[in-house]
Amino acid sequence: MYRAGAALLDLEDPRRVIARTPEPILEPEEDYERVGDVPNVVFPEGAAVIKDELKVFYGGADKVCCVANAPMKLLMESLEG
Repeated sequence: MYRAGAALLDLEDPRRVIARTPEPILEPEEDYERVGDVPNVVFPEGAAVIKDELKVFYGGADKVCCVANAPMKLLMESLEG
């Protein structure tokens, strides 16, 4: 199973992790993420912040293209450092 988390990196030294989510923020749950050419896989390909909302563009089960949304405030609150 492929899942994805989030991390906050230092702007001056991006090798330094400031905080990360303790649990995955994206994991296969829906049928279109669980059934396909590569089952039980979500793989983020890009992200953008639009109007205080994080949009993560990802592939599901190596078969479909998807987008997941989360309020930035909620994401930032979930980071642990």
